[in-house]
Amino acid sequence: MTYRALYRAWRPQTFDEVMGQEHVSRTLKNAIATDRLAHAYLFCGPRGTGKTSMAKILAKALNCEHGPTPEPCDRCSLCRRIREGYCLDVLEMDAASNRGIDEIRSLRDQVNLAPTEARYKVYIIDEVHMLTAEAFNAFLKTLEEPPPRVVFILATTEPERIPATILSRCQRFDFRRLTPEIIAQRLGQVAGAEGLTVEPRSLALIARAAEGSLRDALGLLDQCISFSGKTIRHADVLELLGAPPGEVLTAIVAALGERNAGRALELLDTLRAQGKDPRLILKDLILWLRNLMLLKVCREPGPLLSLSSEEVAELKEAAAHWSAPRVMAALKELSEEEGALRWTAQPWIVLETALAGLCLGEEGPAASSEMQPEHVPAPAADQLQNPKEGAPQPEARARPNNSFRVSLAQIKAAWPRILEEIKGRSPALEAVWRYGEPSALSNNALTVRFAAEGIKNVAAQPEKLRALEEALQEILKLSLTVRVEAGPAPHPAGAGESRPAETQEPPGVREARALFGPDKVVIRDKTKKE
Repeated sequence: MTYRALYRAWRPQTFDEVMGQEHVSRTLKNAIATDRLAHAYLFCGPRGTGKTSMAKILAKALNCEHGPTPEPCDRCSLCRRIREGYCLDVLEMDAASNRGIDEIRSLRDQVNLAPTEARYKVYIIDEVHMLTAEAFNAFLKTLEEPPPRVVFILATTEPERIPATILSRCQRFDFRRLTPEIIAQRLGQVAGAEGLTVEPRSLALIARAAEGSLRDALGLLDQCISFSGKTIRHADVLELLGAPPGEVLTAIVAALGERNAGRALELLDTLRAQGKDPRLILKDLILWLRNLMLLKVCREPGPLLSLSSEEVAELKEAAAHWSAPRVMAALKELSEEEGALRWTAQPWIVLETALAGLCLGEEGPAASSEMQPEHVPAPAADQLQNPKEGAPQPEARARPNNSFRVSLAQIKAAWPRILEEIKGRSPALEAVWRYGEPSALSNNALTVRFAAEGIKNVAAQPEKLRALEEALQEILKLSLTVRVEAGPAPHPAGAGESRPAETQEPPGVREARALFGPDKVVIRDKTKKE
């Protein structure tokens, strides 16, 4: 006999063998026992969760020689024929390749024929969401009022794509994604029956890689048998899946906890040399931090942890250097990087930067507002001009603080630095604020005066005000509201001495220089010949 893949050889044959879907099994068994059978069912859920298997079991339960019965014998002629796919009255149709109106018309004509050998005619339509709109319309009347002894079972992974008119005529069952614990339990049963030698942590690793699909998990176990034979080593599973070893992930978590960026990057480079996928590394690292968080916040985290006992023991040692708020902040940051890693052209650089940031950054939300000082002394004017001197900057960057008083003179002293900050973001914005001068400070509001009404109106635009407010917050650690006004002409910051009266520019020239740049505006005298 030819070899059969594990997911086919170990397909559930009774309701009780379908794992993780007890709510569906119980409802269908009670419906059969009480003779409350519906004419149409809709099975929804992720791939590999048992939808098609449940449909075949329901077909056997209805047509078993001892039925209809909630416990099909799986030994009679009809049960065997349905199991092997040879029963003429149980038809399986793939809507992905038979999605047109002609196929549905053919099905509609067959429905009116009486069963040839079974008690019920059962139509199992897989991936039903792939049917066209015209096919759904042709199918609607037949689905609503089928002939006696006909049952439709529709299966889909995308129920949102099915028309409401179809949904309303079916009993809907939502199949749940299987947990790694359930999948690992089933893999252990299969491994024992197949005579395999495999470690529990290897089964747990395969279960996590399957992402809720038992069929995928059995397929991975099949690959492991082809790779290793009857004795499956944990190192072989890691190599086959491309997953990083758990002890290396734990070592990275420990290095991050100790804020040892060099050690963390060295371990990351080791995984890179082994050809590991950075996306898988980040995915597993997030899982490790999730388990670390459970260790920090739960008294009895055992049932919630998706790691082996050896991995849990190693992770507990690494947890000594972590606080619960810092773990949650790290989880949030790495989860945000996971989306960026999916599209970037340099995933290793993104991952290295993320890990270095966890070591070198602040505690984040770990510091509560009660821990912040209520009064901070005002910085000296020379410190505002040159932030590299004086108080250390990382602590100052933690959060803006308006609880101290700052004078207008200090803001004027720091004005060149503020303009440089704006110029680094956009030279055009800096060209506008260069012609302004801080003129008043009151109630967390800074007023900037311009010489001409035109340039003042340009500076009053929301994006230009926001640029100056962000620069003030970056340089002075102040959250100020900026206002603008027109008044006597100030000297542009950083400009030379004022022009003599005879060389004053005509009206509008100053505004043009501010908008387009001083090198883009040329003044020509029409009275002189060129």
